Amino acid sequence: MTDLHGIDQSGGAGPPPLHLLAPERAVRKLLSRQLKHAEAAGHRLAIGEDADALHDFRVALRRFRSIERVYRAWLADALPKKMRKRLQALVRSTGPARDSEVQLVWLDAQGDALRPGQRAGYQWLRRRLEDRQRQGYAAIRAAAPLEFAALSAVLRAALTMPSEPSPTSFAQVTGEQLRPLIAELGSSFSAIGEDQEKMVHVHDARLLVKRARYLLEPLAAVLPDGRELLRGLGGLQDLLGEMHDAEVLAGSLGEAAAEAGAARYRTLVRQALGEELDVFGPMARTRGDERAGLAALAQRVQAQMHSGRAGLRKKIRGGEVAALLRRLAEAADRLAPPRLFSMPQTVS
Repeated sequence: MTDLHGIDQSGGAGPPPLHLLAPERAVRKLLSRQLKHAEAAGHRLAIGEDADALHDFRVALRRFRSIERVYRAWLADALPKKMRKRLQALVRSTGPARDSEVQLVWLDAQGDALRPGQRAGYQWLRRRLEDRQRQGYAAIRAAAPLEFAALSAVLRAALTMPSEPSPTSFAQVTGEQLRPLIAELGSSFSAIGEDQEKMVHVHDARLLVKRARYLLEPLAAVLPDGRELLRGLGGLQDLLGEMHDAEVLAGSLGEAAAEAGAARYRTLVRQALGEELDVFGPMARTRGDERAGLAALAQRVQAQMHSGRAGLRKKIRGGEVAALLRRLAEAADRLAPPRLFSMPQTVS
């Protein structure tokens, strides 16, 4: 085997491991791997028989974009801005369907806790989300697979472009990229500790934790506690992700309540004008009013957000987050010991 500093400990003559490759070569290898995952998921998405296809497709493309963004300096001009914008637009186009999917899973877990008078709102919201999901999937299947197939071919060709290798290793470069990211994470969690009501800080921390995990993942096997560190980052990302999902759901519930209220008042007006046969009768009963159920669901979302904040506050004040960041800093130092020559800076 070969250690982090390139010392061959086995005497073998096989190809060098990823962490010892020049960053230009390692980054292209990682991007090609994510492209392959996205192509496989895109094919499953086009067929339409795999419930996990959209999630897998989005994850592969997000990983691709994250790797490209962090290591852009070592890709030179291989992936120009126009190509990156096409990829970004493709990922964004899959967002509404995925949001509806996540919200339906959450809604399924709430049904048994609702009272009979709240079921109308539950069923109304379920139909609304199912319609959005159905429309979103239809739009994705009509355009995304073909768009991605064309884009994927261009990306593959771009990744085969020759490049001049840097006199450093992928491990060294990754460690140096982790250091400023750790500083950003520290600032972000400090801001959360001071004011957890501002979800913008939670959103920033979630993206930073995800980026750190993506950076560390390819090299976790060569670090003493790499797998454990990844699990710690993953758990923190899950908590932040649940808080973000609750925030998105709260916004959706607000829109749904406004839509339900407007529809109900339009019906009342039609009844008053004699356009509806049952004047005011069932419309005035709370049991048949969608808003009661929507209000109950909103309270449950609020409770989930409160629970998430409490859990995050406990991790921050109890030192768990600080300990995780220290371990991440130790991993960065192990990957990138001091050296004497300079390196290109990441393009933001």
